[in-house]
Amino acid sequence: MFKTFHHMTALVLACTLGIVAPDLSTLSAATGSLRTWNYALQTDQSGLPTRALAQVRGEGGSSLWFSCTRVAGDEGEPPQVAVAATVMQKAYLGPSDPRGRSTVYWLDERPPEVSHWVYRDRYGQLRGEDEVMGFVASLATAQTLIVELANYRLEPHSVKFALVPDETKAIAERFSKDCRSIETVQD
Repeated sequence: MFKTFHHMTALVLACTLGIVAPDLSTLSAATGSLRTWNYALQTDQSGLPTRALAQVRGEGGSSLWFSCTRVAGDEGEPPQVAVAATVMQKAYLGPSDPRGRSTVYWLDERPPEVSHWVYRDRYGQLRGEDEVMGFVASLATAQTLIVELANYRLEPHSVKFALVPDETKAIAERFSKDCRSIETVQD
């Protein structure tokens, strides 16, 4: 189980960072339908979905990624799905303990939300299907998102994203649908 957790964490990070993902800007430009968001759905050789990635750029070179990835289990274990929301930015944040750090985010003029995000180097990551899918759903009608990441000294680093509600709603719906499809794929 411990080995599976680290394998899943590494894979989610690699997918989130785009190391194993196709160039999302090419996919977006090819469709011509999305201006703010980039989106990719990866399939296996038989055409079954294995990974969904959505990305929007923020101010100062930051980006927000959503990833839903099917991860092979250890021998004898069924595959699992790893779901994450990741904010990457330029300032060094340092590592957090496995429980993460309290992270505050605002959507438009709504009251702030607080959740625990895991930190590594220059990114903070919200993990867990329920938490991430709730975050994705809450973005569907938002025009702005501000995430206040905290570095290893607990100094705040705010990152702002300008969203187009119609596009964000379409991405939230597609990501949710594709993630459900990834979860239901049988070996």
